[in-house]
Amino acid sequence: MKAKTKGKVNQTQAAIEAFLSNETPMRAQRRSYQPPLCAVLKGGAGATRPMPGMELEVLKAARDQLPFVSQNRLLEIVPRQEKRPDRPRRIGVVLSGGPAPGGHNVIAGIFAAAKRAHPEHRVIGFLGGPKSIITNKHLEITAEMVAHFKNSGGFHMLGTGRDKIDTPEKMEQCRQTCTALGLSGLVVVGGDDSNTNAAFLAENLRDIGTQVIGIPKTIDGDLQVPGLLQIPFGYHSACMAFATEVGNLNSDCKSDRKYWHFNRLMGRSASHIVLEVAFQTHPNVILIGEEIEEKELTIHNVVRLIADVVVERARMGKDYGTILIPEGILEFNQEINVLIIKISHIIAAYNREALEEESFHKLSFEDQVQFIDNNDIWRDYDSRVFLGLPPELQRGLLLPRDSHGNFQYALVNTERILLGMVATYLRKQRGKGIYKGTFRTQNHYYGYDGRGTFPTNFDCDYAYNLGHAAFSLLNAGATGYMAAIKELHKPMEDWQPIGIPLAPLMHLEERFGRLELVIQKQKVDLNSPAFKILAHEREKWAVEDHYRFPGPIQFHGPGADDKPITLMLNALGG
Repeated sequence: MKAKTKGKVNQTQAAIEAFLSNETPMRAQRRSYQPPLCAVLKGGAGATRPMPGMELEVLKAARDQLPFVSQNRLLEIVPRQEKRPDRPRRIGVVLSGGPAPGGHNVIAGIFAAAKRAHPEHRVIGFLGGPKSIITNKHLEITAEMVAHFKNSGGFHMLGTGRDKIDTPEKMEQCRQTCTALGLSGLVVVGGDDSNTNAAFLAENLRDIGTQVIGIPKTIDGDLQVPGLLQIPFGYHSACMAFATEVGNLNSDCKSDRKYWHFNRLMGRSASHIVLEVAFQTHPNVILIGEEIEEKELTIHNVVRLIADVVVERARMGKDYGTILIPEGILEFNQEINVLIIKISHIIAAYNREALEEESFHKLSFEDQVQFIDNNDIWRDYDSRVFLGLPPELQRGLLLPRDSHGNFQYALVNTERILLGMVATYLRKQRGKGIYKGTFRTQNHYYGYDGRGTFPTNFDCDYAYNLGHAAFSLLNAGATGYMAAIKELHKPMEDWQPIGIPLAPLMHLEERFGRLELVIQKQKVDLNSPAFKILAHEREKWAVEDHYRFPGPIQFHGPGADDKPITLMLNALGG
């Protein structure tokens, strides 16, 4: 009897442990997925040759600061005709910036390509982002690690960080690390700032024999090169994660018919995420920052634009809807962007002169405003604009900048601010008898949740091929390039891996009150086929309940192999 009781207890305990395990059936299933390779990369590390038909111009400042890297020309990766002898080498990889779904597959691709080329090749992972190159914190990546993390979201295999390698001292420490580890190659996985790091590392590590290749990563979708790099990896997965949530809100709207959902979507300096999520979900109001900038709309114009749709739908008995707002909408508003630029300059100048314990953000809000108001670059018009903004937005404009001197749009609850301004405007419209509806609201912010989602099959495949492409470039002796894949809209068999020189992607941008050389972000092209289609369709979406419900990310069956709608629409127009 005791044995039976003990056996039952053991079974119960085993069942509890199974229910509470951090290993889920979905995670286990995703590990089994093996991303395929495009035709060029199937045979192993490819060769490189100059890519005909396109020349990229290099800014003079880039030529001055990156004289060696600036000589690079576009490369295409082609199948190698004959296998050449190789020697065991060490290749480093670092994950940099915010996480993006697919990062682990880049590492898996590098590892697989390296081991295929020579079983004694070793891949070294730096822990916690670029700072770990400076401090030499690393581990050796193993086949077991790759198998465990393959096809998973996040960057938790190695961790990540946003450190910039921007001083001679930091660069020298990187040189010492790469020399000590005997690295023949280093792959930097990241966005615009991270690939800027890659360019300067390539310039400064070449004499010690370390080649540097960048990988285009950012969920924002703003790391693009027209005609060469359509989108970075991670964008599709994040957009689908956000679209799932917005689609659910569409369903909620049609069900209880009483809420307006204000949704802010990540994307600091471009509206690519909003554009894709709009195509996936068909919301009622779609704010595209680049359009706001072109039309020179003030924030009050934007408020009226939203309110007009609310009023029109109320006339139809529809006191509900969904609204998409880009995270960086303030940057596209000319009046507010001028304030951001001037305040950033004033803060940087103040902090350069102050002791750490006396930094600008140790001042009270009132003293901050007073100091700004007394600055020579601050005009009376700036004060009128600033004082005309809601208090929450005023405080938001004075928030600390990030480690690169950028305004942190994610910290400003723009959706809540706009919601409040729309509510105030509608009260005035009600007083005039124009608006007779009921304005009940919910606000949402989608950002960090999308960065850690399971990657779509598209991003799994894309990132894995990028890893192989990076190894091909290293194997061919290239440095100062970003690995990329052309023709992503076509079947994978026809994908074309290439090497894009980093130097031509640079422009001068103000950081901490100084002009610095950084890779330029690509904004939404208002002349692109995708945007023109959106502009045509959204009037219908504004008043009709034309909602689209994409559902959760699919890995099998219908929709599993879908690609970004924006990508496909632009390809149709090309």
